[in-house]
Amino acid sequence: MRDRVERAATRVVRSTAGFVADRIASSERMTNVVYDLINGHNFAGLEEHEEMLSDSVRVDAYHRGIHRNVHPGDVVLDLGTGTGLLAFMASRAGAEKVYAVEHSDFIDVAREIAAHNGFTNIEFVRANSREFVPPEPIDVVVHEQMGDELFSENMMENLLDLRERVLAPGGRILPARFRLFIEPVTMSEEMRIRQFWNIELPDGIDLSATERSPAAARFNTGRNDLFYLRPHSVTSTIGDPQPFMEFDLNTLESLEALPTRHTIERTASEDAIVDGCCIWFEACFDDDTVLSTTPLGPITSWGNRVFRLDQEIARGETLRLDVRLGQLVEPSTWDVRVL
Repeated sequence: MRDRVERAATRVVRSTAGFVADRIASSERMTNVVYDLINGHNFAGLEEHEEMLSDSVRVDAYHRGIHRNVHPGDVVLDLGTGTGLLAFMASRAGAEKVYAVEHSDFIDVAREIAAHNGFTNIEFVRANSREFVPPEPIDVVVHEQMGDELFSENMMENLLDLRERVLAPGGRILPARFRLFIEPVTMSEEMRIRQFWNIELPDGIDLSATERSPAAARFNTGRNDLFYLRPHSVTSTIGDPQPFMEFDLNTLESLEALPTRHTIERTASEDAIVDGCCIWFEACFDDDTVLSTTPLGPITSWGNRVFRLDQEIARGETLRLDVRLGQLVEPSTWDVRVL
């Protein structure tokens, strides 16, 4: 799994890209180009693909989803093919033709794997998907462009473009249905890092005076206000998780149609410390095949970003949260506050 240092570096790259996009983009196209470059950088080495291919939750969900939803004779487009895995699965599921589209040099690795495994119905295309015009209508677009916070890998722009340009009537995107969560969570005691003034020390040493101290404020960098969870560090959620956003790429009109302001309410079933609000998503291939990145499930290659709270809550008390997503494609602009 990508460690915390690497994830921090990725956040810097993405935040920088967001800054650049805001300053230099004179059009939506320029913004998309910026995030295409980020994707190319983040998935340029074998290491990233080793992580994804070793993620059995991811691989098994895609295997089930593709074999259940790609039918013999289908023409398939694999968006961002990478190692070619989804294209290979579509071919094995009975697709008549597969277009494996990848804008980076890594497509050479996919070609080599395909030749070694005897695939003959896959055409590898090195191109940006928004510039690729297939010679025939596409029955199924398969993809795995979900970032940790779902939107940060140009998923929406690329898939909505392909839906409008290349999908045959009745064609489908796989996966197309998504559920996004921001849930207050409690962490295990050994994984918990409390805010400075809430830390309990022996011998009656009390740090509470630093909460509103001008001296301490000079040294509060806010570094822990956003962090990525370590595996198996969450013990429970506060209340029952419910998605605050759901959409279907087969019918969604545009990225702008998704609301960016939400109110979340959760009632505690017991006394607890709310360490923060954790992000995860569910990708639905069909009613029975769902890929989830919940921190309460098996570990995946996706990380879980947390907005730190460190707030105590009593049984029966309701926590109300104001969620503002800023730019959907740039999670560094998201914010969660207690109402």
